[in-house]
Amino acid sequence: MIESKEQERAKKAWDLVNTISTSLIERYASLAKSAPVMIITNGLGQTLAFFISKAKGTNEFRLLYNHLNEWLSANVIWTQNEDISDELIERVIHEKSEGYRMATEEALAFLSWIKRFATALAPDTKEDD
Repeated sequence: MIESKEQERAKKAWDLVNTISTSLIERYASLAKSAPVMIITNGLGQTLAFFISKAKGTNEFRLLYNHLNEWLSANVIWTQNEDISDELIERVIHEKSEGYRMATEEALAFLSWIKRFATALAPDTKEDD
């Protein structure tokens, strides 16, 4: 069976969100709900840098950054491949504008699934839209 890109996003998001501990899922869901607005307002690179700055140990910022890193690294065609690490922030800051736009679009599409599943699994969050 051939899966659509939406099905692939949904499956990966579901798998990732299901690994989050119950102690973190509510804060993760809250961050996942605000992340798309942050990306649209500030840009993908600035948002990722913010997540890195807030990532202390294993928290919601570290988890969401890692989840975006895992998905985007495998699902974006990066135009800048020479001597760039596999770290998402490195790829984003070295990417040409077309690749940056594609990465941003893919991040937003993936986050819509992350947000839905995290909100569904979090005990005290409510879906706003």
